[in-house]
Amino acid sequence: MTAPGGPALRPLVIALDGPAGAGKSTVTRTLAGRLGILFLDTGAMYRASTVGLFASGVDRDDPAAVAAFVTGRTVDFDAAGQVRLDGQVMPRERIRSPETTREIWRVADNPACRAHLVAQQQALVRGRDCVIEGRDATTVICPDAQLKVYLDATPVERARRRLAEWTAQGRGDLPSLDAIAAEIEERDARDRGRAVGALMMADDAVHLVTDGMPPEAVVARLIALAVQRHPFILERAVTDQVVVGRSRQPGYVSVAEGGDGRWKLGLTNPSDGRIPGTVRDLTRNHGGRQAGTVVQGAALLLLAGRGEEHGSVVALPMLPQTWYVIEPGAWHAVVQAHGTICAWAEADGLREERRAMDPVRQAELEAHLAVLLPK
Repeated sequence: MTAPGGPALRPLVIALDGPAGAGKSTVTRTLAGRLGILFLDTGAMYRASTVGLFASGVDRDDPAAVAAFVTGRTVDFDAAGQVRLDGQVMPRERIRSPETTREIWRVADNPACRAHLVAQQQALVRGRDCVIEGRDATTVICPDAQLKVYLDATPVERARRRLAEWTAQGRGDLPSLDAIAAEIEERDARDRGRAVGALMMADDAVHLVTDGMPPEAVVARLIALAVQRHPFILERAVTDQVVVGRSRQPGYVSVAEGGDGRWKLGLTNPSDGRIPGTVRDLTRNHGGRQAGTVVQGAALLLLAGRGEEHGSVVALPMLPQTWYVIEPGAWHAVVQAHGTICAWAEADGLREERRAMDPVRQAELEAHLAVLLPK
């Protein structure tokens, strides 16, 4: 990626680790999809290797034999993000089964297996914007990641999520919630005591405890943290909703036609319903474009898709000497901190439609504000 008017930026690497069952796979897969970048599920690579080990007939109680089998395998992902073992897609229901979960330690605790898989993981992400998750993603695989997050939840909360997942899959003869929680605590202790690739929180990682947080709010918090470190990463993902125009000199920049070519210009101060903590609805324009730029202060442009209903809410910090041209039909709002002044231009005859956000979208908004416009 190249910064506007500047040199190429180094790839954004978002590394997440944390204990088993904290929701890393679900959250990181969604995060990567929202940002339009590579997703690497390192846990799936260990699980795929474990499933392959079961099918091989290798003595799983012999660490040397396990290492010989795994180090001879290539583990990667297809274009759809499904994990492959020697080119063969491994079904999700097999790699996520309780049996695989109980036996994965035979690969994960084996130093030769870990070294082999870590080398493949590092090769997959080299030189690319990516989201990588695993219990040593921030400390071993990508210690130089620009954003490190330790995603956490209490053992009971993780047990509830795992039981719900297995129940939804229609699995029978499931263990009790207490039994799953006890197994999770046992696995946490084993992961922390592992000689190679032990579970630990990096000193510079953000510790995010997700108990009580809907997955959408967790993803929104992570997007905000990514944007905070790499302001341009989100722009590519919202090109259907906004055109970004920049100038190296102060003042106006040619951005877009207003529709029939006529623009109305003006300035805005923070208004009721558009300052942090007060935003409850989003706007969709009809009949032309609207463009804004920050004159002084701090503001966020909220975007929520172009469907008939609001999509997921994301927030772009409005940067100096930059115009944000909102496409017709895009759900949006501008949140202005106290003392902020914005300049606006809008197509003559533009019409606004407003609609209240539901609780999930409100939680996403609050997650963005907590990072980008904290109180």
